[in-house]
Amino acid sequence: MSGTDEQPFLDDILARYADDAPRLVYADFLEESGDALDAARAKLVRVQLALARMPEDHPRRTELGDLQAELLTAHRESWTAHLAGFDALVSFRRGLADAVAVEASVFLHRGDELLHRGPIRRVRLLDAARLMPRLVHCPFLAAVRELDLCGCDIGNLGVDQLVRSPYLTATQVLDLGLNGLDDAGVRVLAKAATLPALRELSLNENEQITGEGVRFLAESPFFSGLTTLDLAGNDISDAGVRALVRSSAMARLRSLKLDRNHIGDAGVEALLGSGLLQRSLDRSPRLDLRANAITHVGAKLLAASSVLARVVHLDLGGNYLDDRGLAELLASPHLGQLRTLKLSRNQITDRGALALREVSERLFQQLRLLDLSGNRLTRPGLGILQAAVNGRAIALDLSGNVQAANGADVPVRTIPDDSPELRWRLWHPARRD
Repeated sequence: MSGTDEQPFLDDILARYADDAPRLVYADFLEESGDALDAARAKLVRVQLALARMPEDHPRRTELGDLQAELLTAHRESWTAHLAGFDALVSFRRGLADAVAVEASVFLHRGDELLHRGPIRRVRLLDAARLMPRLVHCPFLAAVRELDLCGCDIGNLGVDQLVRSPYLTATQVLDLGLNGLDDAGVRVLAKAATLPALRELSLNENEQITGEGVRFLAESPFFSGLTTLDLAGNDISDAGVRALVRSSAMARLRSLKLDRNHIGDAGVEALLGSGLLQRSLDRSPRLDLRANAITHVGAKLLAASSVLARVVHLDLGGNYLDDRGLAELLASPHLGQLRTLKLSRNQITDRGALALREVSERLFQQLRLLDLSGNRLTRPGLGILQAAVNGRAIALDLSGNVQAANGADVPVRTIPDDSPELRWRLWHPARRD
């Protein structure tokens, strides 16, 4: 099929990028061409659209993921032939080959040609730090809607150079993850008026951004259009959470990632009472608070909040939850929608397993995944949980608990509930196999 024939369909897709309808029309057009390669492409469009809408625990996700991989393995070379010669890594998103990763030096010299070869929306620039003084004056940036500088180590100086570019006025997505930024770099960014169209900003894995940096963003008049903010993997405390939830400038924000910080129990409290969390759950019923120094106090606050009734996937892994925190969570009257509960790498013992058994008739009927890996469960506790599952359709991850001296997993033995051995081991935690 010629590019001329399909161009009106591609133009419509890019004009209504978030809408699935133009892509489905495009898939019908491809399928009706009578060409086997076009038919396979139509199938990819439909498969990737389905995966984009599908929750992670959907029973068909593995099947569709395998089909996607088969289609791309078989046809990627043909479908990306128009981009040959740029040494670019091409990604298909919702059926369109619209994302490329390319050396910054190649983009500087041939960026206009690259962008005219196909409907390229996202450009990831590799090894950009050393070329940043030239890149910011590159007019080809004006045609890029999603600029990805992740992992370029541009640092605060690179951000200072970037925001001086006059070619970012149409940039809607900016990825500055893994760049060694700290609060000073965020402050420079927050003062920039050169990104008026920005909707999504990623500052994840910079590790040094604190609540002060978040405050700069929250008070900036230039980022009121943000709908998505990724702050995962930084050094943000409850002060940063409070700055965000109180910000009138962040009223449009509806997706926030805060995992792997240290917001603590006070941060949980601030988040639970906010319109920001409500908007976030409107977009996705997922609450990820991994590795945030949350204790049983935060678990109690969460359990008491009616917001929890809207959560389908809850991740509290890597916190400081002990058996008391687990008991607080399990006592919540708001768990009716929960399908995924991740509690890996906490401090849960066999007493926690007993608490889970007490609610297993209710909770295990609805859960599809329970992750208790890396806790302090011993053989009796593991046996209790395996027996409580009792053939239900729930994936139970108990890895990384009891281990032999050589590091190998110890086989789990189910012990009868009324066994004297079980009662002895549960209430004598000093005794281990």
